[in-house]
Amino acid sequence: MNTDELMNLYYSEMNENERYICQYLYENRKDFCRDTIDETARKCGVSKSLLVRFAKHLGLNGFRELKAMLRIEERESKVTEWNLLETMTESYHKMLDDFLKRDYNRIFESLCHAKRVVVYGSGSSQARVASEMKRIFLPEKTLIDLHGHDMCQAIEKNIHKDDMVFLISLSGEADYMINLAKRLRVKGTFLVSVTRMSNNPLSACCDENLYIESLHAEVGEYGDYESTTPYFILIELLYLAYQNYLAGKSDKKEDI
Repeated sequence: MNTDELMNLYYSEMNENERYICQYLYENRKDFCRDTIDETARKCGVSKSLLVRFAKHLGLNGFRELKAMLRIEERESKVTEWNLLETMTESYHKMLDDFLKRDYNRIFESLCHAKRVVVYGSGSSQARVASEMKRIFLPEKTLIDLHGHDMCQAIEKNIHKDDMVFLISLSGEADYMINLAKRLRVKGTFLVSVTRMSNNPLSACCDENLYIESLHAEVGEYGDYESTTPYFILIELLYLAYQNYLAGKSDKKEDI
């Protein structure tokens, strides 16, 4: 696991100070890699011992190992114009490898038995992903795709415990998405977040998390570029894996 995955994994168990360190690390990753433990403690307003405990909370040996991991991740994430295609291709391969390592049975069990399945996208790109997810799953399951701020109230009002909701967001930090997830969780609705690979509060509010390998780059006069292709790769892989899950269930019934 990388540092973002570790922070997501243990985020719900962290105290307020540890969560603040998560936020500081996410927003100041380069400083965190460069600064000494004394400088980091001063900038975070916490003690050095808390930074050490934070690293150990992530399952690491200490602060030095955390910094080493971050430095490696920083080197791997640097993208220049001339290696953009290579880097993007590598990120797709990594996403495929990570996908194959996971167990999705809990998601598929809920998907199979849910009374209704809603796919909610936070923005225009995520809305297109929600629409495509509805299309690709249609032969097996009817999905309802929704998007826009104004749909939050309707979703909260009409979704119940026996329903399932996919929440698609790039950053996982939009307040209205986080608040919706919290309110639906109180109802007992099974929630799945779909975000880029990062420590984010939306993932912490959901039962299961799906991640994409998001890639930022400066591309000539185009400026900042971020590919949305990983979303579509993810939902297609999820559909194919769901087919395997259903086939496995069918085989078990025949064996009985």
